[in-house]
Amino acid sequence: MFGKKWKGCQGSGVRGQPLAVSGQPLAISNQRSAISGQQPSETNDKSTLDDSPTPTSQPANSPNSTNSINSTNSTNSKNSLYLWLTLLLSLPVLGPLLQPGYYWGAHDARHSVYFLYEFNQAIQDGIGYPRWAPDFAFGYGYPFFNIYGPLSSYTGQLFIWLGLDVVTAVKVVFGLSAILSGLTMYLFVKRLLNPAAGLIAALTYVYFPYHLFDLYVRAALAESVGFVFVPLVLWGFYEVMARPRLTAVLWASLAYAGLMFTSNLLALMFTPILGLYVAVMMVWAFFGKAKAEAKAKVDTEVEAETKTLSTQTPKLHQLHQLHKLYKLHKPHKLYKLLAGLPPLFTLLLGLGLSSIFWLPAFIEYKYVRVDQWVGGRFAFGDDFVELFQLFSPKWGFGTSIPGPNDDTGFQIGLAATILLIFSFIIVPKLSDPFSRRTLYFFQTMTLILIFLTTPISSLVWTLLPLSSFAQFPWRLLVIIAPFISILAGTILVHYPEPIPHPQPPASTSHYQLSIINYQLSPLLLATLILLSSYPYLKAEVRDPKPTEGPVSQAALFRFQQSSDEMTGQTAWVRRIPNWSSLAEQVERGGEIATKVNYTALPADDSVGVYSMEMDSVHERLWVGTEQAGQSVTFLTPYYPGWTATIYEDLGPHDGNLDQEVGPVTRVGPVVDQPPISTTPIEGWMVVPIPPGSHFLELRFEDTPIRIVGRWVTFISMLVWLGLFVVVDLVKK
Repeated sequence: MFGKKWKGCQGSGVRGQPLAVSGQPLAISNQRSAISGQQPSETNDKSTLDDSPTPTSQPANSPNSTNSINSTNSTNSKNSLYLWLTLLLSLPVLGPLLQPGYYWGAHDARHSVYFLYEFNQAIQDGIGYPRWAPDFAFGYGYPFFNIYGPLSSYTGQLFIWLGLDVVTAVKVVFGLSAILSGLTMYLFVKRLLNPAAGLIAALTYVYFPYHLFDLYVRAALAESVGFVFVPLVLWGFYEVMARPRLTAVLWASLAYAGLMFTSNLLALMFTPILGLYVAVMMVWAFFGKAKAEAKAKVDTEVEAETKTLSTQTPKLHQLHQLHKLYKLHKPHKLYKLLAGLPPLFTLLLGLGLSSIFWLPAFIEYKYVRVDQWVGGRFAFGDDFVELFQLFSPKWGFGTSIPGPNDDTGFQIGLAATILLIFSFIIVPKLSDPFSRRTLYFFQTMTLILIFLTTPISSLVWTLLPLSSFAQFPWRLLVIIAPFISILAGTILVHYPEPIPHPQPPASTSHYQLSIINYQLSPLLLATLILLSSYPYLKAEVRDPKPTEGPVSQAALFRFQQSSDEMTGQTAWVRRIPNWSSLAEQVERGGEIATKVNYTALPADDSVGVYSMEMDSVHERLWVGTEQAGQSVTFLTPYYPGWTATIYEDLGPHDGNLDQEVGPVTRVGPVVDQPPISTTPIEGWMVVPIPPGSHFLELRFEDTPIRIVGRWVTFISMLVWLGLFVVVDLVKK
């Protein structure tokens, strides 16, 4: 608390060592042990005071200096040990992924593969930020990537560029998400509590049954990657609230943007909880309850020590006066209200960084058939989790059905349940109010979210505005998982740090035994966590059925037909197709060379159409007619962003339309940008053409809101980088 007030005072004390005054040991420090749940403090600003005339710094070979170095080395070694243990003990989660083949029968396994397949097709067409998926809905196309977080697809694309096939790239992304989720959880809980607690929290998180359910039963790629970012967002906002500083704001905003880019549904569910956390911590700070408890303890200790020493040393008497001065000028409650600005700025910066995605997704979501996302079997209904299912060891690979007879598991897990129960005993004993109340909040949210997964909460769901988007109440387990995992780490919150020994004690065997005993508790708990989830580390690996693979455009169409998936339509479509002439053409061994509906042209050949080039987001045609009022119909449903442009044909009109010979030089200036109409049932685009010989280009471009989102992201990136440079310069 007083680190900055005392900075610069001279003394011979070494951080972490008792201070000797008149031959008596005395520790005057605001340093609190991390293992008891400390509030973040400015550890680099701590000093000790001494009345002796000894130099400020210790000689390099002094005993105290040696002990301090040994202590630092021991702590760093211990942190590295727990970090490597976290990574090592997380490796078994990759077991099913290391098997040859792929678990094609998992719920979204085929979706994950074909999402990346479509994304890769767009990237190969030179589209840096894809929004349109041309092969959805049997080749008609759908703006899938305009409303679906792209980060998992970009990650998979990196491995395709490295030479992996689509299926292997998907498996690698799943594996990375599992390992990195444990790492991010470890880093957060290590900061919040201590390294040993971080190990337990990380392993609980990695092997949390719903996490394994997402990996190997659902095979939900975006949500699995989202597991990586939730601990980072919690860590970032914890730092912003506990110790506001620009570095914390920058990294927290980046973590939040990553979560938004990964899974907009997860971000949508998680953001209100994040806002509630900030509000609750601000309320406690405003009324001074948390701060009063912490400061009262420090005030009592400092007052007693400084009054006792004021008669012995003038310097410590001055310290006492400085402390009084601080109390006279303690922050006003308005300052506490301003404490809400850092998290608000963090949220705004995170939204700014990700606005290229979420802003068009939010504004243009109404232009797709929402009923396909929230209706039918995806409609919010009776897919609640019975209370006994949260603790039942049942596991399976079936789908969720109304009632308690799901052929799958929605359990919390035996180890996580036991550790959660222990947290209610341990957390009230934590000495630091901020950490304690943060964990209180996690406990409260865990109980509320568990309640919302059960049938008794059905009335509450009718009042929630996001119920239709959540689809299934058990999806809240993705938020319950990190909270329970963090609370599981509290089992080792009072686990002692090793006492540094400059030399081993006289009894080397006793010293070695103490080291073994020291390591036993975390390793034993880690082993129990792994064993409790080991039965669920399995996947149904098999070869793809003919209706699923091997991965190709034709297999994608067969999958769409057999599963009625990936058939999304825009709001202009009234009838959802179950096959198409485009898909039939590919199934017969051909390829899609044009999206022009030639059957809609006049039978008397009064309109000539020739497709010159086509990719994911555009097609260029030569069109010619002598009659007014003619049009060309495209087998693509309308969606904002599609534009039509008519170019003059400069000739010569010798019938040569070879792309390599004539048409490039024949495309003249823009003649018109005609309005696009749609067919009443299919929603296909209809473009009017003028009499004469012209070129027609249909292209999917950015709408004004997409342009705004892109610029907001660009400006936010500049702001982020500028502030990062400022922080770096200040440090130097």
